[in-house]
Amino acid sequence: MLSRDKNYRSAFVLAVAVPVVCAAAAALVLWGRESLSIFFMPCRINQLTGYNCLSCGATRSTLALIDGDIARAFYYNPLYVVFLCWPVYLYIRLVISLIIKPYRRYALQLNWKWAAAVAAIIVAFTIIRNMPFYQAVFY
Repeated sequence: MLSRDKNYRSAFVLAVAVPVVCAAAAALVLWGRESLSIFFMPCRINQLTGYNCLSCGATRSTLALIDGDIARAFYYNPLYVVFLCWPVYLYIRLVISLIIKPYRRYALQLNWKWAAAVAAIIVAFTIIRNMPFYQAVFY
């Protein structure tokens, strides 16, 4: 029986645990934001070079998402917010595969073309983000 399968149970536990852990982490950040601020370090790349790295603004973006302000999160780091949709998609796919179809179909088929496209997007975003026109619009 499929429900007795060890992998199915592991996928089910993952599907239940992810929202619980995310809610606990969000509650911890909301409850003790001031005491956790010592762990939010400034970007060393920005301090050394004066340029924004790929992840500059990701912490502020995460805090804005926890507050429910998607526009402000997108303002801080748009690529981070877009890339956060990927794990959400994977989680939804996992839950649907547990309910509708066998979990074995959950595996994604990724190849080097996807990896190259993501790398190109990351490099382009990092370059465009440090251009004067982008900084004039967003900063």
